[in-house]
Amino acid sequence: MSPVTKATPFLVPTFPSPEALAASFVEITASGIFSNNGPASREFRAGLAEWLDCPADQIALVSSGTTGLHLAIQALVDPARTDVLVASFTFAAGPLVITAAGLRPIFLDIEPSTWQPNFDQAEAWCSSHGSSLAGILLTSTFGVAVPDIARWEALAAEHGVPLVVDSAAGFGSTHEDGEPVGLRGDAEVFSFHATKTLAIGEGGAVRCRNASVAATIERLANFGFDDQRRSIALGTNGKLDELSSKIGSLQLANLEARLAARQEILAHYREGLSSLGVTFQPGAERSALPFVSAALPDPDQRDAVMVALAAGAIESRSYYNPPVHLHPVFSEATSLPMASTEDLSSRIISLPMNDALAPCEIARICAIVGDVIGPCT
Repeated sequence: MSPVTKATPFLVPTFPSPEALAASFVEITASGIFSNNGPASREFRAGLAEWLDCPADQIALVSSGTTGLHLAIQALVDPARTDVLVASFTFAAGPLVITAAGLRPIFLDIEPSTWQPNFDQAEAWCSSHGSSLAGILLTSTFGVAVPDIARWEALAAEHGVPLVVDSAAGFGSTHEDGEPVGLRGDAEVFSFHATKTLAIGEGGAVRCRNASVAATIERLANFGFDDQRRSIALGTNGKLDELSSKIGSLQLANLEARLAARQEILAHYREGLSSLGVTFQPGAERSALPFVSAALPDPDQRDAVMVALAAGAIESRSYYNPPVHLHPVFSEATSLPMASTEDLSSRIISLPMNDALAPCEIARICAIVGDVIGPCT
């Protein structure tokens, strides 16, 4: 009998040990506070602020990254205008939130060299449609820092609209100069979903340029209550509970070592695949890497590679394919020319990542990919 091949899952979330969680639950139970900005939430907020090197009162904790996007847009965007620029090569949450807020997503292409939203296209659109522009939702593709972020901030300021940065997968990423992702725009949103590198299960945070905006978001996340428990805005229940906050603090303690391990894994992938003509996103080596994104040389190869990986008990995905402007719910939305988005989405493959992924497993993945696509010619 041939040996059984060990399965390689696409993602393996890393969480604190059951013993650590049990101790945290004992602590929370003893306090009698399970939600509503208790001591665990305050501890987690302080830890996030220390990592980002910003005041803690600029950070609002929320129940998910999507909730953070929703409340940031509600707090910052003028509903008297209609349009929000957003890239199509992203997760659906942002465009869905824009639409649910009664606004209209205007889908942008990406830059082929960076996989990030196309600035020139956005600038040209603003020049001719600036009167209807309500805001810009800038997506940090795969959690990688947007390299020309200052130009986006200047564009938003020029047109008097907020810049909300969707860095859902980006906590732990850095800009080229070492600045942590999370400090740009009027608000920058993180997700702490189980698939993210800083994972707590469900949860998120919004770091705001102004503490008053963070306070507004936290009020909106608590039913819009004022200090007399009167709803003074159309809020919701978007709070982060105490146990999730405690998990977040435990995760922060090990994050630096885990980021280093993931960068080493990316280096192994690059070593095994670059000679085959496979390309990687610039800046990924400074990112939190929830998974590894790679572009194959030819779109005809992608499905064959995924079939071959599955036959070898290796899970893979294809983010973002299809891009959001091709989702049925957005069939009537305005999309600018999408040549780069449609090209990349036809070639993109998402490869396994976990903290313990061994070099021999990566080598096996690379060998399977190589068997399908052959050497670069």
